[in-house]
Amino acid sequence: MTKYSLATIRKKAFNAGYRVEKGFQHYHYNNAVFTNWNGERFTGFNVWNLSTNTLEWDSGCYDNNYDHLCTLEDVEDFLKSVYKKAGLEY
Repeated sequence: MTKYSLATIRKKAFNAGYRVEKGFQHYHYNNAVFTNWNGERFTGFNVWNLSTNTLEWDSGCYDNNYDHLCTLEDVEDFLKSVYKKAGLEY
């Protein structure tokens, strides 16, 4: 369970130089939305580095096969580590 709402996490990410994007998990090779056997889509989050305009691989939200892999808890943990490295209080 996250301590903050999505809006607050997005603000904290922006203050640290990142952008949090919510969406459906996609396959990279054909941009198709990933679903389970019942056709339900999986939602998740990506973390963008605003200084390089690239997806953050360190956050675990992106790999060679899919994007939007993170849960909100994963994003919050990643941001906590960024704040800690910068010596800031999350």
